[in-house]
Amino acid sequence: MSTIGARSAKSEVAGQTRREDGTRQASGVPAEAVFEIARPRLDEPLEQLESGERTAVALWAAAGAGKSVLIARWARGLRERGETVRWVRGPALPDVAAELRGSRRTVYLFIEDAHRITSVRAKAALTSVLEDATNDIRVVVAGRYQPVSGLAFLLASGRLLELCTEDLAFDRDEVAELAERHGLELADEAAGALVKRTGGWATAITLAMPWLARSADVSAAVSEFSGDNGAVADFLISEVLAGFDDDTRRLLVSVAVNRYVPVDLAAMLSGHADHLALLHEVARSNALITEDPHGFRFHPVLLAFLKAEARRIDRSRAARGHANAADWYAAHERPADALHQAIESRDSAVLADVLSRVGLELALAGRSRLIASALARFTPEEDEPLVALVLRLLLNAPTFADRRRARHLLAMADLAAAAPRPACSDAWVVALDAVRCFVEVREGTASAGASRLTDPVAVAERQASLGLDLLCATAEAWLLARIGESQRAHGMLRDVRVSAHRAGMDWLFLVASEFSIGILSDLGRWDEAVVLEDRLVEAADRFTSAPRDRARRRVEVVAATRRYLRCVEGGPLGLGDVVASDPLGLDPELSATACVLELLPSLDAEPNPRNTVDELERLMRETAVYVPRIFALAAPRMVAARFALDGRARAKETAELAYSVLGVNSLEGAIVRYLLSPPLRNTEPAARQLDDAARSGHAWHSASFVTAALHLARSAEDNRRSTEADAFTLQAVELAVRYRVDRPFLAPATDGIGLVTRRLGRFGHLEDEARRIVASAPRAAAHPDKDALVIESLTPKERDILTELPVHQSVAEIARKHSLSVNTIKTHLRNIYQKLGVSDRSEAVTTAQGLGLI
Repeated sequence: MSTIGARSAKSEVAGQTRREDGTRQASGVPAEAVFEIARPRLDEPLEQLESGERTAVALWAAAGAGKSVLIARWARGLRERGETVRWVRGPALPDVAAELRGSRRTVYLFIEDAHRITSVRAKAALTSVLEDATNDIRVVVAGRYQPVSGLAFLLASGRLLELCTEDLAFDRDEVAELAERHGLELADEAAGALVKRTGGWATAITLAMPWLARSADVSAAVSEFSGDNGAVADFLISEVLAGFDDDTRRLLVSVAVNRYVPVDLAAMLSGHADHLALLHEVARSNALITEDPHGFRFHPVLLAFLKAEARRIDRSRAARGHANAADWYAAHERPADALHQAIESRDSAVLADVLSRVGLELALAGRSRLIASALARFTPEEDEPLVALVLRLLLNAPTFADRRRARHLLAMADLAAAAPRPACSDAWVVALDAVRCFVEVREGTASAGASRLTDPVAVAERQASLGLDLLCATAEAWLLARIGESQRAHGMLRDVRVSAHRAGMDWLFLVASEFSIGILSDLGRWDEAVVLEDRLVEAADRFTSAPRDRARRRVEVVAATRRYLRCVEGGPLGLGDVVASDPLGLDPELSATACVLELLPSLDAEPNPRNTVDELERLMRETAVYVPRIFALAAPRMVAARFALDGRARAKETAELAYSVLGVNSLEGAIVRYLLSPPLRNTEPAARQLDDAARSGHAWHSASFVTAALHLARSAEDNRRSTEADAFTLQAVELAVRYRVDRPFLAPATDGIGLVTRRLGRFGHLEDEARRIVASAPRAAAHPDKDALVIESLTPKERDILTELPVHQSVAEIARKHSLSVNTIKTHLRNIYQKLGVSDRSEAVTTAQGLGLI
């Protein structure tokens, strides 16, 4: 017996009890309180009705969406304002409608359970009241689905406003606020995850709250909550599925394999095309299923329940359904859906087959989380198929932070490739040779797989797969760059970038772009490197679908670097998630770069950045060999700060560390030497050496040229050579514009803002750029009256909330007083603390009192 049948007897327990005013209460949760937090958003339709903008409002929403609670609250509010309100349940409408004809005063008619209207007389009455609704009779009708047709004219004329299940769904902020009312602190990410898992469905969210309150780890519990939760499942059975016969229920269980099921797939899974008519009727009844011309969309809560129900009824049949869906999606070029279904099948043979068909495409597109989920189904690694081993290598390419593991995976992949295999796996042998190039070049050895990338078998496989061909071309370009043929490598990578971008292979586009940027930097072609970086940042929105995918994190780091160099305002660089994703620093090219970028602004802003310098030195010792370019930005600032804090002897230790990473002969090394050897009057040997190093063009980062020019300008100005100082300052501005780098002007050691400010009006065609650079500096650096700027930066609302802080009251009390949500008040408080430069309420009060604000 299925769980649906077994649980039917529980309908009285799970079903909601109806109150006299039309509201329901489920599981002991006050229904009115649920929608109170969404009042401003959900009261707008009633306001349109009261103003006469609309004459009728209809809510067609699934059971448990909260429509009865909402319209009951509307009705109570109207009664409290002295309006005449009539409440009627659907079947009783004809008698009430007859009473209201000829009414000479405004009446608000609320019709609940309109889906229960079945008689011809009642349907005619509903159509009549909607069509005849005027300023005298205004109608609010609610039901699970629309029981009559012919309302298109009312919608088109603007007289009728319709709301559906999605309109009543909770958003992330509302879920977080509801959780707070239940005594739960739900992080933004957890609140968003709960919305995604429940579709914002009011009943599921309400039932989730007491369940989450009993959990030791709320965020972890969110990931486990679904439609198969006991209370939610009972509600679905009693309120959503109870009206369907056994055949319809079995049909739903067999078809519900994915959020969206195309018509052809639904016909295949159900076994007969005639079953589509049944699905159409289910969708028409608004039972958490919607329909469009191409398929059926299952609400996430209902989908989770039906999938669990399928496994309870017949586990092997459920697995076959997902396997068939995986094959269908793969054949119809829907790789992500195909792999999701293969994972759901829990069959390693199916998973291996689907990975062999779509795995490379997904890997090159950057879907690392999805692939990692699939690979987690294979245990132990020694028995994995070749496709799984190659994909594990690709997930860590091209940097291979854990090189020992990479060599281990290569050895196992070689064994798997040598075993008897079907002909179709030749493509994966070629992919293995391409990945081998990255691993072995990193190890400093000649790649054994390089020559095989152009043998007849590889050529045939590459011709059959664009993704494989582009991966091999990237590996070949990587090898060419390592043997000094940088121009050829750059040309190949340019072609890879174009094709990968057009084909949606975002990870490969990212890798080819980063390789090209490195090659151009080595060649001293900084202008082209900067253009590529900016193009990569401009394409960043293509990497936003999977927040934790490695490709997404790499682009976030590149974008944050550009924001830092351009002095883009907006607070922290937002790399906390990147750092948190690698707490042990096992992927230094990401996490170390992110850590350094988060620390660097402190060197320009803090009066005593000793802790920052200490942390940067630790990171440099541990990870600089992996990310020398980011430390090229940090090294001059670190040495200057150490010199100012601890003197020349201690600064020399920091300099030696920089030399070991960046080299003595690099421009960054010359800047460090200059900082340790202040220029002497007349001779100034250190300044001449710095000028020579800048002319040589050997640098790790384009920003270093701007830094060098500013130091030379400062030296000339100190030695009263104004013409030379003017020339070097102009050069610094020119380089900043070329390379899109403003940050060096903020370094205290260069006094770049001062150098430019003193020469405003003398930059010719670069005058606007010079003024923009000055404006990019923190306000405290550009204006001496810091207190006035702090006061000016506070918005009127922030000032109002600031006056509440000396009084002992909670955030919730402040929110109620100002008619704002708790989350909005918290946002205002964060902004206030940041602008005042404090970390808590007491410090804010003290600082505000000192400024005369309270």
